[in-house]
Amino acid sequence: APAMDKTYKPVLTKEFEKALASLRKGPFNKLTQKQAEAIVAVLASREQPGEANSFGWSFAQEMDDFTRLLPFMVSAFNAMDRDCDEVISREEFEAWLHEPFLEHQTEGGEWGHADLATVEASLPAYCKRGLDAPDGLIKTMGRVRRTHFEEGSRQFMSLRDFVHNMMEATVRSKSADG
Repeated sequence: APAMDKTYKPVLTKEFEKALASLRKGPFNKLTQKQAEAIVAVLASREQPGEANSFGWSFAQEMDDFTRLLPFMVSAFNAMDRDCDEVISREEFEAWLHEPFLEHQTEGGEWGHADLATVEASLPAYCKRGLDAPDGLIKTMGRVRRTHFEEGSRQFMSLRDFVHNMMEATVRSKSADG
């Protein structure tokens, strides 16, 4: 059984970083199978089994919720990261919370932005995400602000930290709701 104790964290980390780079360039483009698996594996690795979590790493609904909103989350990060250095400040995050919008590529290949209600209205009926709903993207982003900037007493956040915080906020929102 010693061979089973091995984890291939460097490979996962490398694929996770590739996934973040792909998402950064095109939040709505498809990831490779390895990149998608790395995103899900990183989300699962953040969950701890125990008394409070009798199912251990089994939380499919949270994974679905997270992966369904991930492109929109990265679009929000891109909107905040005006200098494209993959780091946002607390001030940039606060400004986004006061006036939330998503950055996207238009038909002509140019970049534009739209508020959450406009983005939600543009989605086909079967793709509605509730971005502008009371428990939508803004609520999750508010949780991230509290845990990273307020409780963590930080002034900056990298894209990697952002995705990790969004994972945690998604899981916590499910456990708080249910």
